[in-house]
Amino acid sequence: MESVYDVMARQLTEHFGVPQELIGPDATFEDMEFDSLAQVELATMLEDSLGVTLPEERKDFTLGEAAAYLERAAGCAGARAALVEAAQ
Repeated sequence: MESVYDVMARQLTEHFGVPQELIGPDATFEDMEFDSLAQVELATMLEDSLGVTLPEERKDFTLGEAAAYLERAAGCAGARAALVEAAQ
């Protein structure tokens, strides 16, 4: 199974054309010269593929921080879905 970080890195290279040498856990979206439109597009792609997205107010995440946040959020979303399913 592909990690959240790997999903983000793949989307950044394949869809946005970010050179792999710019992608790393300490890289920021500013480092990759992401404008606000690209950030919105990436957020939509992440929500489609992971079911969660990054908070709009946090534009200072590094890729490593963003991946960790998304992993926690996806885990919480999965736990909530399991609770709802168990309650039905």
